Amino acid sequence: MPENSGIEFWTTHGLDKVFLDTVRPPQARREISLHVARSEVEDAQVAVRIPKDLEIRHADFALNDLAGPGSARIDRGCLEAHWVWNTYVVHNPPQNSDPATCLRKAPAFFPDGFLEQQTIRILGGRTQALWVSVRVPPDARPGIYQGEVRIHLEAWEGQKTLLEVPLSVEVWPFELPRENRLRHTEWFLQEPLTAYYRLEPWSEAHWGWIERVARDMGRHRQDMIFTPFSDFLGCPGLVTVVRRGDGSFSFDFSRLDRWIDIFAREGVTWIEGAHVAERLGEWESEFVLKRFGVKNESGADLCTSREVMPEEEFEPVVEALLKGCHEHLKSLGAHERYVQHVADEPVAKNEASWCRISSKVKSWLPGVPRIDAVMTQGLEGLVDIRVPKISELPEPSARASTEQLWCYVCLEPQGYYPNRFLDYQSIRNRIMFWLCWTLGLKGFLHWGYNFWIAWVGCPAPVHVSPWMDAAGGSHYLPDKWPMPAGDPFLVYPGERDICSSIRWEVIRKGIEDFEYLSMLEELAGEAAPGPARSQAEALLERVRTLIAPDALSYTWDDALLLRTRKEIGQAICELMAAR
Repeated sequence: MPENSGIEFWTTHGLDKVFLDTVRPPQARREISLHVARSEVEDAQVAVRIPKDLEIRHADFALNDLAGPGSARIDRGCLEAHWVWNTYVVHNPPQNSDPATCLRKAPAFFPDGFLEQQTIRILGGRTQALWVSVRVPPDARPGIYQGEVRIHLEAWEGQKTLLEVPLSVEVWPFELPRENRLRHTEWFLQEPLTAYYRLEPWSEAHWGWIERVARDMGRHRQDMIFTPFSDFLGCPGLVTVVRRGDGSFSFDFSRLDRWIDIFAREGVTWIEGAHVAERLGEWESEFVLKRFGVKNESGADLCTSREVMPEEEFEPVVEALLKGCHEHLKSLGAHERYVQHVADEPVAKNEASWCRISSKVKSWLPGVPRIDAVMTQGLEGLVDIRVPKISELPEPSARASTEQLWCYVCLEPQGYYPNRFLDYQSIRNRIMFWLCWTLGLKGFLHWGYNFWIAWVGCPAPVHVSPWMDAAGGSHYLPDKWPMPAGDPFLVYPGERDICSSIRWEVIRKGIEDFEYLSMLEELAGEAAPGPARSQAEALLERVRTLIAPDALSYTWDDALLLRTRKEIGQAICELMAAR
């Protein structure tokens, strides 16, 4: 790099958010040093700051193989880099009255999405982040691997600058398990996908994007897929239902089979049946069965509206569909990884109707766990996987032994609670999974993987680009809360593929953190008394009491969390060596 170019660069960790006006901190480093298990991904960032009187018309990067011990190498294909997009945020979460609960006061630009293009422009006076990831193969030899990230900059005046960033990766002698201990679902919805790309539902082009989604989810350790057997949010379901003349039913499962196969190939093996019921009207109104398309034997559509087909007449249709899907999953050997929703977010005023429908689902699907995000303390005996907000978890003494406990976040909680909002510190996205471990939770749910359509009531086109609007156009609705930035989506629609985000990578790290904690706890429980075991137990206790004791008392200190994470990895190595 020419000494007089005025261009600065430095490296930082994956919890940092590099803004357009970020300047090089004192003591900032200029190399990347990572510590990674096999089958794990670790991240870092290179920040490039351009002086005001210079503009870069061509910024590019190059990655090469990493050379390790002996002849060992980590192939270039295991490395990725992406320029970070800065998304404009109009509103901070409305309940965040304390400025400390957001990184910056909106409106402002916040770094989040990953750009597809490898070559970009960088305006003068701005700082641009490059996100770098290393995915360590499961068969990598333990030891230290060396390489570099090369960034090529060319100004309009022809001035060329090469930034060389040393990259060191220490591969630890253990592997993360291929299957997560923590179930994880982010709801992938079809209408936003088909609307954004103008796809015919279930066309080959549609299936092509579904394959990209499956690959993205598998790479981010999501293991459960929201599966709409019947019509959902304006898109035909995966199963075609035919009512015969004698009142019996037949089904076409070809779409469902293809769906299951696509996701299973990427490690997304749990099937989450979409909701069978919905609110009849306003928020506290009773739940009724969702209506969906049914055909007769000649292929014509039957009218299933409530005006034509009363609830008691439509109920056998839902029963037949669920039973038929369950039997089909049995034939595929997939039924043991199937859970079924009843209706989303019941509250005290409508829980009786939820319970009534849940009882029917249980009678139709004996042995299949019923799962729902819930906003009531009731439902005892009628929900098998209870998913309250992370701010509303029951005390350990109040937990039902017959239920599995997960948590979720969405528009809420806000304020000091953790969430995955775009204008939050990244540690507040990642710490949710440390809390899942501390609080003994078995899964995490969020509704918005790709909700790229306008929020209800917004007078906008059917799709809203998350590249330009982080809240689904909800800030155009003055009579409603604006959605917190990033709540509707974690990924961005690219031209060739699904584009990740800082938040999606940080959530993947949180899931990997859960695995580290679980591995250390398991190894410590099996270890003979001694210094390594005592150190591991003290480390786990520190996590429970200092790092993530509860959803309001967790650490906001990036350095503390990253230091603790490294100590956990070292403790795992020591316990495994002492076996």
